Amino acid sequence: MAPLWFAPTILALEGGSHEWGRIALFIVAVTIGMGVVEFADSYSDRDEDRLYGPTNPLVSGELSAGTARKALIVQNVVAGALGFALLLVTLNYSLVIAMIVGWFVGLSYSLPPFRFKETVAAPFFHALGVALLPVFAWLIVEPSFTARNGFIIAFATFLFLSSFGFGITIKFRKTLLAFSSGLIQVGRGGSLSDLSTVGFKLKVKTATALEATTTLGAFTLVPIFWHLGIFDTALSVALLALPLPLSVLAIAMRIKDPVKNGETSVWLLGLAWVFVILSLLAVALASAIHWGFAVLCCALFLLVFSLLVRIVHPWGCKAPSGRKMATDEALASFVTPGRSISHK
Repeated sequence: MAPLWFAPTILALEGGSHEWGRIALFIVAVTIGMGVVEFADSYSDRDEDRLYGPTNPLVSGELSAGTARKALIVQNVVAGALGFALLLVTLNYSLVIAMIVGWFVGLSYSLPPFRFKETVAAPFFHALGVALLPVFAWLIVEPSFTARNGFIIAFATFLFLSSFGFGITIKFRKTLLAFSSGLIQVGRGGSLSDLSTVGFKLKVKTATALEATTTLGAFTLVPIFWHLGIFDTALSVALLALPLPLSVLAIAMRIKDPVKNGETSVWLLGLAWVFVILSLLAVALASAIHWGFAVLCCALFLLVFSLLVRIVHPWGCKAPSGRKMATDEALASFVTPGRSISHK
């Protein structure tokens, strides 16, 4: 997520100077805030992550639930103090209010009593939380939403739609894992398309249509924003040349065979979403340094990001005792004797 608050800050500066202390405080505050949201998600998912995220430290035993709960409270207190400090330093009420909204959206997505991630509103809250990030970064430098022809509103709109689709993609990942592990089964005479999507409630065929509509619909905005002079040519080309083909391929593969191509589709759509973020970062860096160095920075970021995901992210490959054991534990946890695992 880091490019989503670095890039808009660079673009809003437009090569000018600013009070770097404020920007530094903002970066610390938003980093801590994002950490709180991610940690809350891992904490609230500690039971189901026996299947969906076996490298979650709360699953592997590296961290106890009690310690995690105390840490989450401390993190929120620190995040609140940083937000208050940011308000005192900047007197930017729009920025702080937007960050409070983002904080609420992030926590309510995962934690009870709301836990919107288990409802049909899950993709909306996921997309809203992501779309607010570039808005935060813009406001720390440029208080006007209409600056540069309303660029930040236009990009946030595009990002919201693409992130909405990716929010559904995440649910497909969980659905396919549950299906392959036997937690859910197709009813007699039915098909995978008739299953309810795990954590989203809608049937797979309906969720597929919605994923395709929002993901591809986001890219229809690019030429419109370019024609209106909101997106420059470099950003428009980057968005259409990299993320769009990957998205089209992934959705076509999912429609053709949602089981056989399911994992590949999730991977391709995830990569497309990352390239959306990197496209913004590359254009922002190119406004300050040579475009060759900008591309090199993005390639380096992608390499480091990939290594971190592989090693430390709950979805990574370093499951302590292997996927098989994680699956067995999940089945033992979710399915009790005499309980049907059919999911119609």
